[in-house]
Amino acid sequence: MLAYARLARLSHERQQPLGRDRFLVLTGASACYAGWPEIADVCRRLIVSHNPRHFLADSASFADALRDPANRGYFDRANRLCSFEQAEHLLAPLGGVPQLPADSTAEAVVRADLDALRAPK
Repeated sequence: MLAYARLARLSHERQQPLGRDRFLVLTGASACYAGWPEIADVCRRLIVSHNPRHFLADSASFADALRDPANRGYFDRANRLCSFEQAEHLLAPLGGVPQLPADSTAEAVVRADLDALRAPK
């Protein structure tokens, strides 16, 4: 989740909206699997705010979209396009996957990356 959130932030900073949204989908799915539905829904809101016609707009929550069999193909493709190992590889030249500061949590690091996507450019 940390890797995907950082890649979403970097895509946003480079004005690459398709990449940003793909990495937000992967961040949201990872958050759901980790038991952090609030983080997943932040990802959903960010995607829908930039793209109101995104398939996630049809669901009340990210978890609902993940459970919907009609969306399975999209999530499977997203995982094939960028596995966690590929995300690590993409981040390697940039210092690797974000490390957790001793006084922080994974949730705080992910939230900081997601908050950066809300900031005006």
